[in-house]
Amino acid sequence: MENYEYTEVNRLEKPHNYMYTPYFGVEFVQSYFDDRSKNIEKFKARKGEQNIETIDAYFCTASTLKLEKDQKLLPVNFQENVENIVSFNLKNKIVTEKLLTSLLVSQLNNENEKLIKEWLDRLVQRFEVTKKIYETYLVGFRKGGGSTGMVRLYWIFALLLALYYSETKNIKYLNTLLKVNDLLCSLGDDLIRKIPIQGLELVLSVETEGVQLLAKNIEGLSFVFE
Repeated sequence: MENYEYTEVNRLEKPHNYMYTPYFGVEFVQSYFDDRSKNIEKFKARKGEQNIETIDAYFCTASTLKLEKDQKLLPVNFQENVENIVSFNLKNKIVTEKLLTSLLVSQLNNENEKLIKEWLDRLVQRFEVTKKIYETYLVGFRKGGGSTGMVRLYWIFALLLALYYSETKNIKYLNTLLKVNDLLCSLGDDLIRKIPIQGLELVLSVETEGVQLLAKNIEGLSFVFE
């Protein structure tokens, strides 16, 4: 198996059903690492083209510091523009961008751990069913509405998963992170131009490190991802 099929076509347009995916052994794992290495190099080559929102640049820097366990985290300068996570509930329609941003700020501030897990688990469950992130979720958080093509939402979701997996080492979140990253890697430059390149590298780095830990005991696999 030479190609990593999960990023070969635009997965926003053609979601992949992972449920019955066969395991192809060492060649499959090798193709996965080759794909991620190729995409990281592609993202790095585009660094000079970035024109991103200030809050996203902050999220990249603060998340990097948190992953490095640096206690001198930047203050959350955007707190006044972000809704408190306690304001979200299942009785109301949810604007996904506001929810994701609130969750990320809470994660970076080490606040509301119980609520972070509850909402992240709901998002994981919805994504695993649909392989989409909707612009909004209706009362009860069972049905999505609006656009499913807001690429920035997929990146913020990936960043949430990366941070949460790094803290918990729960494979459930690594599994979903891998699928979200497959989708991001499948997109053309025109669709990811507003996502921070550093942010894409960051979520891929966390994912590949996690996969390396799982793959280290696979006989015949000698690839080291750098």
